[in-house]
Amino acid sequence: MFNIKKEYQRFKKNQLFNNFVSLFSLQGINLILPFLTLPYLGRVLGADRYGVVLMVYAVMQYLFVLCDYGFNLSATKDVSIYREDKQKINSIFSNIYYIKLVLVLLAFIVLVICVFSFEELSEHKVAYLLGFGIVIGQVLNPIWFFQGMENMKYMTRVNVIAKGLFTILIFIVIKTESDYYKVPLLYSIGFVIGGIFSLYFAFKYFNVKFGKPDSVEIKRLLRNSTQYFLSRSSAALYTSSNTFIAGLALGNYFAGIFGAAEKIFMAMTVIYAPLGDALYPYMAKNRDLKLYKKIFIGAILANTVIATLVYFFSDMIVVLVFGPDFADSADLLRLFCFLALLFVPAVMVGYPLLGALGKEKYANYSVVFASLLHVAILILCYKYLTVNRIVYLLFFTQSIVLTIRLVGVKKLSAELKQENKELN
Repeated sequence: MFNIKKEYQRFKKNQLFNNFVSLFSLQGINLILPFLTLPYLGRVLGADRYGVVLMVYAVMQYLFVLCDYGFNLSATKDVSIYREDKQKINSIFSNIYYIKLVLVLLAFIVLVICVFSFEELSEHKVAYLLGFGIVIGQVLNPIWFFQGMENMKYMTRVNVIAKGLFTILIFIVIKTESDYYKVPLLYSIGFVIGGIFSLYFAFKYFNVKFGKPDSVEIKRLLRNSTQYFLSRSSAALYTSSNTFIAGLALGNYFAGIFGAAEKIFMAMTVIYAPLGDALYPYMAKNRDLKLYKKIFIGAILANTVIATLVYFFSDMIVVLVFGPDFADSADLLRLFCFLALLFVPAVMVGYPLLGALGKEKYANYSVVFASLLHVAILILCYKYLTVNRIVYLLFFTQSIVLTIRLVGVKKLSAELKQENKELN
């Protein structure tokens, strides 16, 4: 007879399961705790000022991608491979932070130049400058190290406290529409506190130590991470850029309308990023295709059910979460439900499969090619944009990503069959 308690205890001993739970909890905290504030912020700030907040966050995500330089993927793999070599781990850890220090300074210079050069940004310059703490906090947070070590429990605990504090402060500090610029500041506080404590746990429980900069190691790290950076920066162009472009082309109100629907879409698909991140180092080390197939099928089924339910209840969900000022987001949300059917399989065959089994170029350059095309079309059609057309463009872009990655899966499958024949 099936015993739930017994099965749960068995799963608790599984490192992959533990890492998924920790990563899902971390991702959930990063999304769900701020999500709890959305009904309040949507009603207090309104669509226009909430649109400004979303544009600030989108810019910070661009800058973080620059500062991360793909290390959340490349360094995760390095740490996973060298985790038993203490000296190598210390070298990787130290030199990544030296690189990131330079990149943070560069990112801040870029932000200041942009804020004081573009009227649309300078109007809300205080909000943009206060939001830079989001970038600093994410850079401080060595999530790549904990993922590579396949031990995420410390980060989860820290983020519960840090993001919990941010959530409470939102209700205490934000009282009127004019307080909108304080929201990025509170985001910054949450991210920086989480980053500092996560770094502290890395030193305390894994005994990592900073060494002197090593130019040879720095070059190796940059070289190995460049393709991941190109992929992640390209992904940021066709994901984070849409809210920002909607704001520039159509105004803050439409940035708020688009961003509200996108937030719910992110909540719908929140489980799959940590699932892929947990699978990535596990598959790189164990190449367990049978387990991967089971997880892939389960993810597709779960996504289909969730997307169907959200589609039929989109009007109710939007008004409940954001308030009547965001009613126009419901139509967009229904479009995002169809987008989820392309997004999830693309995520699940990307880094957890292709990236882990030596076909990184299909995972990386599918995004590079699609995003360049996405941005080119956005620029060419800038004067004719509507929020609906931006989602249609996302359909097109995501279809390209999925198609290229499926080509990679087909090639990987052929190579694996050939290997099996040679072994037999």
